[in-house]
Amino acid sequence: MSEAASFLFDRSIFTVNLLIICVLFLIPLEKRRRFPLRLAAGAALCIALSLLFPHTNLKYIVELAAAGAFVYSVCAVSPQDAAYCAVCAYATQHFAHALYLFLFRADRGAPQLSLPYLLCCAGPYVLFYFLFARKLPENGHYHVDIKFSLVSTALVLVFALWLSDVAGSYFALDSSPLYYVCKAYAMLCCFFVLWVQVAHRQKLRIQREFDLQQQLWSKQKAQYELSRTNIDLINRKCHDLKHQVAALRTVVPDDEREKYLAEIENSIQIYDSTIETGSEVLDTVLTEKSLYCEQHRISMTCVADGSKLGFLDAVDVYTIFGNALDNAIESVSAVDDPARRLISVSVWSRSDLLLIQFENYYEGALSFRDGVPVTTKEDTDYHGFGLKSIRYAVEKYDGCMGIYPDNQLFLLRISIPIP
Repeated sequence: MSEAASFLFDRSIFTVNLLIICVLFLIPLEKRRRFPLRLAAGAALCIALSLLFPHTNLKYIVELAAAGAFVYSVCAVSPQDAAYCAVCAYATQHFAHALYLFLFRADRGAPQLSLPYLLCCAGPYVLFYFLFARKLPENGHYHVDIKFSLVSTALVLVFALWLSDVAGSYFALDSSPLYYVCKAYAMLCCFFVLWVQVAHRQKLRIQREFDLQQQLWSKQKAQYELSRTNIDLINRKCHDLKHQVAALRTVVPDDEREKYLAEIENSIQIYDSTIETGSEVLDTVLTEKSLYCEQHRISMTCVADGSKLGFLDAVDVYTIFGNALDNAIESVSAVDDPARRLISVSVWSRSDLLLIQFENYYEGALSFRDGVPVTTKEDTDYHGFGLKSIRYAVEKYDGCMGIYPDNQLFLLRISIPIP
């Protein structure tokens, strides 16, 4: 290898390996537009940056930060997710590097481009891809927990790097067996921290599935109570219709007959509560809530193109609209003026955005905490749970939620990018 080639290899080998692993870890992630161009340009910039620094601790810090920026530039993820991806890639790279030094005791010189070196890199890279890289993301995102995921991973990785530094600085020259102990322990730390991350992710998924089952069970119970209430309401309406029809048989004047016919017409309106928007899930939610509103003298209007909701999961649609309408119904139920007991629902699209809006009146003043209105109920254990559930469902699709109270009118606006 020529002197120039050796220089380039020595300066860029760490960055090249880190970028290769980053690419493996970002395969399951959601990509940005023009992904190939971004990938090529980002990799070229990172490699060019690596040529500016000799092998120092500053070089590794700068290149790790550059790897995080690289992931963020090519994938539609949050900065926290990008940093997490880079740290996981760094753990994989360090494992492979420690494995090579453990097997071939090459610490006295820089790694050379050889078959053993390539095997020590390729083997762990492929193994870690199937064990960790594919399993960590969910729906193209890590949804990283800063305290547990990012900080714990970084701390364990720093400890592994320290062990490797100790092995190379103090135990390499005298062929001490502690050299191998430090290298093995460094590899164990890198493997263990990623294994724990996957186990933690699986535990969270199982917990969410359990919580979802509990929520669905509660919804089914509430649906039963609602159905029973609706049956009672329909029975009362039928009873009224019988008396009104009987009265028609005895009423002679035409004006009186028209009056009774109008009342019957109004009574029958409840049976026409089925709403068709183009989304079966949305139709179910709106029909359920409109029946409740009819019973409690609340006017609900809906202008919705349900076909635009096709890319959303059914549970997320139920979560967004069910919780939003429950909050709106609770709010307008406290309004005394019948003319202000109104709820409006709108669903439409503009360009590549799905737009959802809920409007309703409310009484009193609102104050906010953590982005949601502070409850006035005595039981605050579940304060803001509905709005937080909506926000979580919306952010799964990189959307945003805004609350805009104005002159006793409560506006909840949601925008979600349409893929």
